[in-house]
Amino acid sequence: MSNILIKNKMVKHEIKVEYSDSTSLKNLIEKSYFEEGYLGKILGKKHYLVINEDDEINYTIFKGLNNVTAKLTNELVDGSVRFLVDETSGEIRLYPISTYCIKEEKYIFY
Repeated sequence: MSNILIKNKMVKHEIKVEYSDSTSLKNLIEKSYFEEGYLGKILGKKHYLVINEDDEINYTIFKGLNNVTAKLTNELVDGSVRFLVDETSGEIRLYPISTYCIKEEKYIFY
């Protein structure tokens, strides 16, 4: 079940969501920050999570939020990891935008 917290700071809108698919999140983090990144620094906008209609809860949450920043929390992450919601490709994509990741017992982003 997803928990939602929406913050409004001046013009900036941000949503915070508990993301339960740990496997796809871990694969994305490893690929983006360590395999094709540089020692925990993300390089470019190559990798993303796809939110399908099969995932009814997250699809409903992210639908219509193009260009909104989302903070995802998960058991693998200490705190949260920031993503940009993109609907321009005919599907909902979440691109990681936290610049750095440290791999310890959990992933730490800043």
